[in-house]
Amino acid sequence: MTRVAAALVVLAGLSATAEARTWTVGGPGADFPFISPAISAASGGDVIEVRVGVYREDLVVDKRLTIVGVSRPTLIGTGVGTVVTIVAPGCELSGFAIEGSGSGQSNEMDAGVRVSSNGNRITDNVLRRVFYGIVVANATHNEIADNEIHGLRELPFGQRGDGIYLYRAPENFVARNRISGERDAIYFQYAPRGRAVDNVATDSRYALHDMFSDDTVIARNTFADSVVGANIMNSRRIRLERNRILRNRGVPGVGLTLKDCDDSTVRMNVIAANARGLLVDGSSMNRFVENIFQDNDTAITLFSSAERNSFGGNRFANNWSDVVLSGRDSGTRWSIDGRGNFWDRYRGFDFDGDGVGDSPHPVVGAFERIEGSNSVARLFLRSPVALGLELAAHLGGQMPTDAIDEKPLVERAARAIPARHAAVAALLMLAWVAAVHPRRSSC
Repeated sequence: MTRVAAALVVLAGLSATAEARTWTVGGPGADFPFISPAISAASGGDVIEVRVGVYREDLVVDKRLTIVGVSRPTLIGTGVGTVVTIVAPGCELSGFAIEGSGSGQSNEMDAGVRVSSNGNRITDNVLRRVFYGIVVANATHNEIADNEIHGLRELPFGQRGDGIYLYRAPENFVARNRISGERDAIYFQYAPRGRAVDNVATDSRYALHDMFSDDTVIARNTFADSVVGANIMNSRRIRLERNRILRNRGVPGVGLTLKDCDDSTVRMNVIAANARGLLVDGSSMNRFVENIFQDNDTAITLFSSAERNSFGGNRFANNWSDVVLSGRDSGTRWSIDGRGNFWDRYRGFDFDGDGVGDSPHPVVGAFERIEGSNSVARLFLRSPVALGLELAAHLGGQMPTDAIDEKPLVERAARAIPARHAAVAALLMLAWVAAVHPRRSSC
């Protein structure tokens, strides 16, 4: 490119910048009383500022515009179709309260906002009384951030839309949104390499749903008080890290489900107070590292179709059941690189103080083995029958051959026994064994 040509390109860019204009909508002295005529009059790159007020119209944004609400104006759609449709790339929509989409009666994804172009930003909006909240379809590199979305709670889950729905939409960024009352609060479908970060999703069927969307990063979110916290299906290489998955209950209630999901990492999440904390079905070669499973009815349910998964450095505390196997154990590893897991039910000792128990820990209790093949047995989980079965299993002294944590972790300060006391502890243990299992006289 010659110097003259380069100079012309720079001058053209400066001219375009200089010609960009800010249009005002609503109130005294504004350019327009409504938003639609401002969109028609504006040129690509212009800014439209919408002052506080109520605007009853549907919008189609077909040129690159920044549309900003000042003091949260309310945009109410006609009740047919989508309120704001963005078809031009590089747009920004922020600062609005958006209501009044269609109700999906025509099987269309009627939404508060629908995006079908690349590189847009939808930020700081409040959406309510809409079927779907924000839909991104066949588009990439959009940012959906800092929005508040309320679903149609008065309807059954099957008749609601989703909060943020990404369909055939790779590499989009969903961050810091607050979503409640939806069918699926955040739904990645055929949307690989997406990111969901720092969102709060509650009171929905699925707080997060990921289906056929490989390489999704799901980090630092809260998924709570729903039927299922996070449902990951038919996907590979998911990274699910530092999330809080809480109080997802009911008959089918699960905190985190992995169904036909492989080669993924679930790390440093808090999975607490769920009916079932983690359910793994048809999923292989996943790593579960440094998670906290606490106060769940069942911490982990593993189906026999879940093969060669690994658990290390996780903490299990105050769960009614730690692990339930439905079928046989299909090669699950309960330690990674010599580190097992913390179990509050572990009854072994750490004589050398290295933080690893000196005896293995059976991760599935005697009663949980019955429960794995007969779910009705759970009705008796806290009964004297269950306690008696566990006691008999311990006194029997026979270690199971499957589902063993060979390197259970213990708290060094609480469970380690100084070397000078190890011999005394060993003698006490031998005395207890002799008292419980006296030898028969040989006569």
